[in-house]
Amino acid sequence: MKKILVISAGRSDYDRYYPIINKLNNKKKIKLYVYLTKTHQDKKFGLTGNFVSKEFSIIKNKNITKKFNDLSENFLEDLEYLIKKIRILKPEMLIVLGDRYEMLLGPISCIPKNIPIIHFYGGSVTEGAIDELVRHAITKMSHYHFVALKQYKHRLIQMGEESWRIKNIGVHSLNYIKSAKILTKKNLTKNLNFDFNKPYCLLTFHPVTLELAKINLQLKNLVNAIKNTKLNVVITYPNADPLHEKIIQFLKNKFKNKNKYLIIKNCGQINYISILKHSKFIIGNSSSGIVEAATLKKPSINIGTRQDGKLKPKNVINSNYSKQDIINSIKIASSSNFLKKTRYVSNPYESKISIDNIVNHIVKLKINDKLLRKKFINIR
Repeated sequence: MKKILVISAGRSDYDRYYPIINKLNNKKKIKLYVYLTKTHQDKKFGLTGNFVSKEFSIIKNKNITKKFNDLSENFLEDLEYLIKKIRILKPEMLIVLGDRYEMLLGPISCIPKNIPIIHFYGGSVTEGAIDELVRHAITKMSHYHFVALKQYKHRLIQMGEESWRIKNIGVHSLNYIKSAKILTKKNLTKNLNFDFNKPYCLLTFHPVTLELAKINLQLKNLVNAIKNTKLNVVITYPNADPLHEKIIQFLKNKFKNKNKYLIIKNCGQINYISILKHSKFIIGNSSSGIVEAATLKKPSINIGTRQDGKLKPKNVINSNYSKQDIINSIKIASSSNFLKKTRYVSNPYESKISIDNIVNHIVKLKINDKLLRKKFINIR
């Protein structure tokens, strides 16, 4: 029985993990544990840990003593608890995904114990966020990589990783989205007590961690531009990065009319993709507008620099932070020509590899000296 530990830092990584770790969890020779960080237990973000499947063996620190306010303090409390659990569980492999600051918990805990680390979705670039630093740091601390695009594999090779350690698999959660049963507007209206029959856009805006001093102006221009459309707005909470509370309070103050505006802490994946599918467009700076929106054939307005460096499908319209540029982008996203083009857009992130192939690759990965002893490959 091979014990595998998975780290989940929040709602975004869990949704992308789910198809793969669910399949792993059903393997007879695998015992899977999922560690949920403090963010999953924060009421402010809707207690997202409650949306994690109870079929998993869930680990979380139930003796939280400090408030959910400082990212580094949260990290330290998680780290201390996780190290103790690893000592007891003795996992043979660690799986981490993406670039959240909290994902560093896993490698930091496992490296001293020579536990091999599998990293999903390294090699991408987000020039506007500290995620950029975290993602590449995890890459160098990991022993095997599953990436979303061929270009991202090349980046890891450029970082000195051996090519045999890298497998390009696309983003498999998109296949799940394609097969999911989308809720009707009537069902959404009933579930969330908001009229989804009226035209609306979907807004998510995260802190841009390298531009925190500019956040007030960014929010002001974004809100004024959206209100200019007269559309209803469904707003999802930002992530736990610094100044997230300022964003939440600003949006609550500006979008008070509950008949026109719905603010959601966390609604679960099916509700979310259904909301996105029925929306006029998605707007903000979330990776969902880059990765998921194209699969659902929806226009996506990407505001600012947070996602700079990522490959963007042709349904994405890039806008700067000015009110007028955002208004112009909304006009393009609402135009018949762009809507027609979006209906036929292909998503480069969609996986062409079966989930069984990915899971079997993990199961069969040999934990030996070759895997653990990393070499830096110089590019000539």
